[in-house]
Amino acid sequence: MVGLSEGEKHFICGGIAQDLRTDGRRRLQFRALSVQTGVIPQANGSARVRLGATEIIASVKAELGKPSILHPDKGKVSIFVDCSPTAEPMFEGRGSEELSAELSVSLQRCLLGGKSGAGAAIDLSSLIVVEGKVCWDLYIDGLVVSSDGNLLDALAAAIKVALSDTGIPKVNVSVNAASDEEPEVDVSDEEFLQFDTSSVPVIITLTKVGRHYIVDATSEEESQMSSAVSVSVNRNGQICGLTKRGGAGLDPSVIFDMISVAKHVSQQFISLLDSEIAAAEAEEAE
Repeated sequence: MVGLSEGEKHFICGGIAQDLRTDGRRRLQFRALSVQTGVIPQANGSARVRLGATEIIASVKAELGKPSILHPDKGKVSIFVDCSPTAEPMFEGRGSEELSAELSVSLQRCLLGGKSGAGAAIDLSSLIVVEGKVCWDLYIDGLVVSSDGNLLDALAAAIKVALSDTGIPKVNVSVNAASDEEPEVDVSDEEFLQFDTSSVPVIITLTKVGRHYIVDATSEEESQMSSAVSVSVNRNGQICGLTKRGGAGLDPSVIFDMISVAKHVSQQFISLLDSEIAAAEAEEAE
């Protein structure tokens, strides 16, 4: 928890009410964003994202597996989040485990849809090699290296960047005479297919402090919130998921307004993220 005096609390809330936050930003303004790709050579894709003082490392590992019986035409994606104990004192012990589990579930809801696979922002059918027999399993890991608020948005951005850096090895399948036999596959070490991230959304969290809501809240600002709504939005402006935290209830009209604001802000953030990805990829290629 962030320990603040009464004067500091009034200063934070008063600044937000006047649209001038303690770090000089306006209510709907993000902190400085920086992106680095290819930070883990052993992974199929990886990225480091800094949003202000919040820092995330995300990696993607692809392994051949077998599709589930219920979804023989889809590959599988698993998302795991770990909070480093050095990132925040509250991450030591069980506090880290509970937050990691909460963040993992929220990311899975926003990126992978329901249990049926409906609403998945990641195209699971693109991970199929041989229907019903061979597919790619993607293991996505997010590590919170430094924490200063807005972890969910930063994690989603890092995963999107890591997926854009991901190359799936090309697989050649040998045709067997008997269809019930396991197919022989040859995984290329030289040819890779770029993972399509065009439908992968960003997450915009609107944090309500007093009568107003802000984006990209710091830890100090989050300590003064009554509630927060996280909206997952893709580049077409479509809502892919929504989660709420905080004990205070919200009027439906307020939620609809927050969704509208999130859709507007998301397009600015996606454009910013796209330009940062392009710059990071150009730097890595040099």
